[in-house]
Amino acid sequence: PSLEELVLKMEVELPEVDFSFWYRTANPQSYKMNKSCAQYPDPFDLQLHNFYWQTLVNGNVTFQLYAAYLDKRAAVESPRGVVRILATANQIGNEFPATHCQLWYADHQEPILVLISEYISVWPRVWNIKPLLSYPHLLSCPIPDELPFQLHDATPRTVSLTAQVCDRASNSLRVHYNLQAVPNTINSQASESTLSFGVCIKAFQFPFVDVSQRLIEWFELQRLLGTSRIYAYEYDVLPAVQRVLDYYQSTGYLELRPLTMANGAPSLRHYLHSLIQNRLLVKRLNELIPFNDCFYRNMYRHDYMVNVDVDEVIMPLGELHNWQQVADAVLQNKTSKCPNGYNAMCFTNSQFSDHNDPDELFFLQNTMRLRNYSAQNQAIKCFHNARYSLTLHNHYTLQTLPGSCTFQFVDTSLAHMQHYFRKIKNATLREMVEDHSIAKYATELRAAVRQVLIKLDE
Repeated sequence: PSLEELVLKMEVELPEVDFSFWYRTANPQSYKMNKSCAQYPDPFDLQLHNFYWQTLVNGNVTFQLYAAYLDKRAAVESPRGVVRILATANQIGNEFPATHCQLWYADHQEPILVLISEYISVWPRVWNIKPLLSYPHLLSCPIPDELPFQLHDATPRTVSLTAQVCDRASNSLRVHYNLQAVPNTINSQASESTLSFGVCIKAFQFPFVDVSQRLIEWFELQRLLGTSRIYAYEYDVLPAVQRVLDYYQSTGYLELRPLTMANGAPSLRHYLHSLIQNRLLVKRLNELIPFNDCFYRNMYRHDYMVNVDVDEVIMPLGELHNWQQVADAVLQNKTSKCPNGYNAMCFTNSQFSDHNDPDELFFLQNTMRLRNYSAQNQAIKCFHNARYSLTLHNHYTLQTLPGSCTFQFVDTSLAHMQHYFRKIKNATLREMVEDHSIAKYATELRAAVRQVLIKLDE
């Protein structure tokens, strides 16, 4: 293959490295500050780590860099926006050494040099911590107010981090800034606006269990609820599951990204499965990477981002049939004390039993739940407002931009979150109740699943 062909192939293999920019622009035009300062990084000299990460060592801190995004939301205090880098660090709560950002633009040979202004932990220090693990952080590189005239409306193409301002970087991340909206396909005649919902799923890890049928049902149910697009990550799945994921990717309804562990754990089937089973804190820390990456890649494409697992369903109740109607009902109660709305709408958890009769769709057959809801702040899931969220946890917004109110619990007369458990601990029949909220989707769901199965058999 030619070098041109190899460049395109390498961008598929290492999607965060902008090989095309280096090959066509930065390398032939000798991008640098000067001969001895801040030369554009050669992609073959990058410190790659576990395929999808890049390493920067600065003093006693080791960063693993994952991806970068341009944040120009209205609530961002920096007028020209901020380049945010999702990374991990081998410390939490301590001071960080000064670290420099090199912002590279097309048609401008010299980098724009700034210091990282914020090291935002995505894992609260008050939670369980152990030394030297890979703690997720969001690093902020503010774009300066004063730029060369030709860059006033330009977007940084790549960003690199260095310990010293003139270092030649050992890392290079393309800067994501995707403004192409993904419309809602649900038509709500009573609504003044049509909201777009993007769903984020943590990395699929199904090396031994065939969940392909369950995934089809869950994907189609999300579509009926009003999901515009699903964004998922992948460690390891069986071929039957991969076939389903490939199908949904081909339709444009799913965007799937491979993922590895920030701590360097190899993606060996039995080892990775055992590690995830036996190192819960490592698992939890790494889960925050896909949720926050999903948010920042897609925050301009949707009004709300929703972090859920494939055993969870945010269910509209009563006469409500989709998430648009739920959001409309909540937003009707906006008050003068909260003119810009809430940073999230959060749903109370309800625990459903998990049985599997192969003659019926999984979600349609499981209609028994605990009579009492979980505590209001326990195991909730939320619609995260894309205008104001800053960092996300699986269950709620951790930090927000200024301008919004704190998250709002959605009344259980409007919707709740259905979480399916294989066995509800110590539950008696007296504590259970029938809940057929899902029945209103039964006809459409069966038909949709049937159509997908037919497509897969072609």
